[in-house]
Amino acid sequence: MPFTKTILFLLILFNPIMLLAQDEALPLIQKMQKAKGTEKIDLLNEISAVYRKSDRDKSMEYARQAYKLSVEGKYLAGEALAKKNEGICWFFIGNNDSAKTCYNQSLVAYTKIDDRKGMSACYNNIGLIAQGTGNYDEAVKFYELSIDIDHKLGDELGVAATKGNLVSINIYRGNSKDALKLSNEILLISRSHSDNSGIMNTLLNRATIYDNINEVDKAIADLEEAIRIAKKTKDKYIEALALSNLGFVTWHKGYPDEALKILSQVLEMADQSEDEYEVLNALWIMSDIYASRKEYVRSNEILQKILKKYEEIDDSRQEARVLTSLGRNLIELNEIDKGLGYLSQSLKISIELKALNEKLENYRNMAHAYAILHDLKTADSIQDSFAVLYSDLFMNDSTSANQERVPINKERFSQPKSTLSIWVLSFLLFILIIMLSLHGFKKKKP
Repeated sequence: MPFTKTILFLLILFNPIMLLAQDEALPLIQKMQKAKGTEKIDLLNEISAVYRKSDRDKSMEYARQAYKLSVEGKYLAGEALAKKNEGICWFFIGNNDSAKTCYNQSLVAYTKIDDRKGMSACYNNIGLIAQGTGNYDEAVKFYELSIDIDHKLGDELGVAATKGNLVSINIYRGNSKDALKLSNEILLISRSHSDNSGIMNTLLNRATIYDNINEVDKAIADLEEAIRIAKKTKDKYIEALALSNLGFVTWHKGYPDEALKILSQVLEMADQSEDEYEVLNALWIMSDIYASRKEYVRSNEILQKILKKYEEIDDSRQEARVLTSLGRNLIELNEIDKGLGYLSQSLKISIELKALNEKLENYRNMAHAYAILHDLKTADSIQDSFAVLYSDLFMNDSTSANQERVPINKERFSQPKSTLSIWVLSFLLFILIIMLSLHGFKKKKP
């Protein structure tokens, strides 16, 4: 697909998504306007969930209406779900503090009515926030609380879903052995329940592990199986995501041109899918392929379009990551001051959101930039900050809690190896984790 068409797909992508959400929400709104009492509250919560992917302001508005009416009517189940819905919106936006506050309020309400499935979902979601901010031990604690509840409920698929989150932490820590073991356990459970969603998500995760340990052919086999199941079940989201990851692994195998062809297939699916994330994921990988070939201008053209979209949907977490990549590419183009400007913007957002991994990458790139400028004092100071944060994130955390992953089935991303260094691999891996997280929010509990 020509580059201009690639950008065109990105620009038109979101119009059908919003129209689909409106079509789905309209009959619910009409029904809600005539409803009263708890039925009205339940419909408000359902409408909030529908708008979550396309219009988070509307989603938040309906959730707050549901919460207000629930409090007035002393309807704890509606109150719990409304706060969980609002928390999910804050999570997508990147405001972890607000998301955590909402989840905790939801947890209190679910506990009062002894809704253990709701409690399990809240523990899982709080774990996701801890994981996203680099607090892995805390994340594991909350995941284990969720798993314990699901065990008691006899919910094997719930256990498998949260164990999937534990896999992602092991992947990120480089603990491939435990990650692979857990993935195989999850796959057995998912297959025994004919849970196609669980099977596909686990195959995506296991492919990432195989890719990390250089068993590329096994990674390709898992991705091809996921694609076959996705086509059979007409799951366009997973099909596109698996294709993105297949393009990524194909790049790792040393075939960038073939990888770009595969990724173009994802873009061609844009008008057939209701979800934007798989297209953004493909574009992310394409931008890094171009950067690895030192086509930094072309890479940045894609990144600027991605940045615009994340600014439109007010996703600060992803915005910070795009700014980091733009800054890195500009430094490679020797536009040091401009690159530092982007990195500084990203660092500011990362500090506000407590996004420690992105903060680490900004320190790494800024130290490199100041060294090029021969400002060794500033470079050394930033390098010291990098070393301290790196130690906090990896040296202390990595000695404990050896079970882990990210969102799949309960409101719960892919990467390359090149001279762009290990951080590119880690970054794109984190993207796979987020992608699956977002898919998890969509797939299971509203």
